[in-house]
Amino acid sequence: MTWSPRHDLETSMTSPSAGLAATTHRPSAYAPLRRILAMDAAGMLVFGLAYLLASGPLARLLGVGDQLVLTAGGLMLTIGVYVAVLSSRAQPPTASVRLVIAIGAAWVAASVAAILLDWSDPNTIGTAWIALQAVPVSVFALLQRSALRRIST
Repeated sequence: MTWSPRHDLETSMTSPSAGLAATTHRPSAYAPLRRILAMDAAGMLVFGLAYLLASGPLARLLGVGDQLVLTAGGLMLTIGVYVAVLSSRAQPPTASVRLVIAIGAAWVAASVAAILLDWSDPNTIGTAWIALQAVPVSVFALLQRSALRRIST
């Protein structure tokens, strides 16, 4: 039998699995993305909990207000739980991963702005910490973006 568009249409209408290979991905294709998301989530959960549990001493060490450390910790914990849930899915939704990447980019931009605009008036250790904590956030965002692109191609 020769190929024809009509044959493809008829096959796709009569066979529920016809054409699926072209539109879905093997679960193993998602494994690198899921590992990256899981590592990102673990870091956010650990640091989020540390920020919440030791906000006073951390705020004094960094030369910022307790409320800033508590807010950052709460955000990290909330986002970390969301990312952990995504990492547990066999095929994390593309839109959700893009949201995580956008949140990471926004965190990095806010960190740079905080340093340049001296928003929280941190001491030297605090300024260094704000810059340093933005590094893994940007690395994870880039890794997630790269993994997502590999799945999409």
